[in-house]
Amino acid sequence: MAKQQVITALDIGTTKVCCIIAVIDKNNQLKISGIGETKSQGLTRGMIRNIRAASESIDDAIRAAEKMAGIDAENIIVGVAGEMIRSFVRHGIANIISKSKYTEEINEYEVTETEIENVKNDAIKNAPLTSDQKLIHVEPQYFMIDSITGIIDPIGMTGHRLEADVHFVTADMSYLNSIYRSVQLLGLNVKDVILQPIASAMAVLNDDEVELGAVLVDIGGGTTDVSIYYKNSLRFTCIIPFGGENITTDLSVGLRTPNAEAEKIKIDFGYAIPGNVDDDSKIEVPGIGGYPSTFRTKKLIAEIINPRMEEIAKLVYNNVVKSKYLEMITAGISICGGTANLRSTNQLFSQVFHEIPTKTGYPSFKGIYGDTETLSNPKYATAVGLLYWGVKNYKNEPLAPGKGSIIDRLFKRVKKWFEIQSFT
Repeated sequence: MAKQQVITALDIGTTKVCCIIAVIDKNNQLKISGIGETKSQGLTRGMIRNIRAASESIDDAIRAAEKMAGIDAENIIVGVAGEMIRSFVRHGIANIISKSKYTEEINEYEVTETEIENVKNDAIKNAPLTSDQKLIHVEPQYFMIDSITGIIDPIGMTGHRLEADVHFVTADMSYLNSIYRSVQLLGLNVKDVILQPIASAMAVLNDDEVELGAVLVDIGGGTTDVSIYYKNSLRFTCIIPFGGENITTDLSVGLRTPNAEAEKIKIDFGYAIPGNVDDDSKIEVPGIGGYPSTFRTKKLIAEIINPRMEEIAKLVYNNVVKSKYLEMITAGISICGGTANLRSTNQLFSQVFHEIPTKTGYPSFKGIYGDTETLSNPKYATAVGLLYWGVKNYKNEPLAPGKGSIIDRLFKRVKKWFEIQSFT
């Protein structure tokens, strides 16, 4: 059987694990072959606290995607975020040493990839890195050649000295090792890790937004990830340790109902702005531990949700102001993640940001086909973005469409399950 090129996106979140298996066809299009999703276990605010529980959740999601696809998960790209992510900008300088191909002038030197790598390496020397951190993202921002500033792409330009502000993102090694180990327990390996806000932006923001200036807000279960794009470059990232799970907890406490019921109530009846509730009828709220149900108004539910959503929106706003890019946000704000589905969220953020245009960030499917209808939800933005990252970086790596018979794969899964159970 002809070999296929397989990309697997693995979004390990606080509340859900999503796995998408896609195949690159002969036209370099991505075909969605399998989708698996399960409730997360063993994670808090994006951090793995129980490797065995997390591994079992990952196994369930991958198994479901493999069953649907009929092929094994390969080239696994994992999104990372959470409290152990750091970002900063440092300045780098490098001499332009490559002789120009287009002039015979003795002193004409041309910028090539060599000079850009040298600028990155010089900036890294000024970075506050420690042995327990790993660089997961390095991207030059503005370049300067001699006295010319504001250069976006210096390749092919001539001069003597190249400078750049370089944006770095690091992750704590213990955090990354927990992810690697959770996957390795299944007999699989992580091909690459990518910052979740970068993945989400690849799926949600178009070329005009990235050029003109946009804020992407990914409100997940445990954290809210913020990224700012301007002039085709990532300018700022930060992680806020609040998300949809905090809203669920607020409802659970305020309504005296189990977390699972509070989550359903949030999804079915939640509003970010109490004044937008157009039907103030009462709904039944199940009690805890055998206590009788109560009846609460939909407006009360919104009044419980609103303070937390305002807190998240204001924290995002304060961080954008701190970044000094607020005035460059011409294209507006896109909100993705599961909490983006909460009613009136866009309006609330627009109010906090003094009427900057705000929209829900649905993933795009340019060059992707298959079951895109299932994935047309802001909560899948990161997973779809991981596919874009994978095809961009690993599309030339052919992989077999499946290993062994159905019985062979079943035996492999049973063996992995016993390995997980024996892990301590």
